[in-house]
Amino acid sequence: MLRLLLIVFNVVVISFLVYRLVEVSRHRMERWKKVTILFGGVLLLLAPFGIFLRIFSPAPQYFIVYPAAIFMYLYLTRQMSVR
Repeated sequence: MLRLLLIVFNVVVISFLVYRLVEVSRHRMERWKKVTILFGGVLLLLAPFGIFLRIFSPAPQYFIVYPAAIFMYLYLTRQMSVR
């Protein structure tokens, strides 16, 4: 059951991150802001793929830290794209 929950969570997160990355790449903004956002998004995408490829195993900290990192990333992308 935990594995299924992890897969569903990661599918939702990955699809939303890819959506935001595409959205940011289309948006007109300064180059350094765009590079920062895209680099952060790619780093956040590596964590679920690392779990699926069994590079590292999901720990309880993953379920605490990863959603917070996603929230901060989405908040920063929204703030950077507004200005």
